[in-house]
Amino acid sequence: MNEKHVIQYMQERLAGVSSYAHPLPETPVYLAPDRPYPGRFVRQDGSLFEGGVPTGQDREEVVWVGAGPSTASRQIARRTKRSFRIRDVDAEEQRAVVAESMIEYGFWLIQRAEDRRRRIHDQPPARSYVLPDGRSATHTFDFLVEEPDGLRLAFAVRPSVDVDEKLTTAVECIRRQSLTGFADEALIVTERFVTKARTRNAVEILEARAARNDADVAAAAVLVSRLRGAVMLGALVEAMGLGPRGRVALICLIDDGLLELVHRERLGATTLLRPASRPSTAH
Repeated sequence: MNEKHVIQYMQERLAGVSSYAHPLPETPVYLAPDRPYPGRFVRQDGSLFEGGVPTGQDREEVVWVGAGPSTASRQIARRTKRSFRIRDVDAEEQRAVVAESMIEYGFWLIQRAEDRRRRIHDQPPARSYVLPDGRSATHTFDFLVEEPDGLRLAFAVRPSVDVDEKLTTAVECIRRQSLTGFADEALIVTERFVTKARTRNAVEILEARAARNDADVAAAAVLVSRLRGAVMLGALVEAMGLGPRGRVALICLIDDGLLELVHRERLGATTLLRPASRPSTAH
């Protein structure tokens, strides 16, 4: 445990909501997702099977279709001793997504958790531009994000120590010369946006989305409808009486925009939640 984990553990013990404060269950507690995630079941005629996981006669009428390959315009470089290469599956796009660093991966997690309707293109086609000294060059942005309202944003994602003159010059030249038809704006993103807390919360949202059980979420919504103030996540989980399934359901309500964090912090048992003042339209 690092210092932050120790502090969080002590805070949760003092609040009486830490998982360490309760004995382990005598029998395993399983999540109960309603549908496969990612991948999908498709009927023989090509239509999507809407019933979640097929049973009985339905099993003979559907086929399993896994996620497709990444649409990246180039193969990412092989990993080195000082870098990571990540391949995950975007369940909303039903295809693989690739990243060349943890900060890139964190950026994708945040973008996908914030709005499932976004189209997120990893490693979009390179843009050509001319440097101030007349030399020609190309640059591949890490992501191209299409918002539901049609706005298109190109992102170069780097740790702040790697934002140098070469990168800033490339982005500025592309803005002036070759952004038309590709994106509405080009931006450089650093760890000031891709924070550890924000990334971790995005992981929590996506994991809850994958394990969503609509009946549990409906029960959580009834509980939340009776709230008249802020309550700790751990206390709400206890009130649900469903163990990990209750926690998943409550985080799904955050994903649905029905619950919100009182403070910007990493989700934990002592995190204060309240009914959202303005239900989200992002889902």
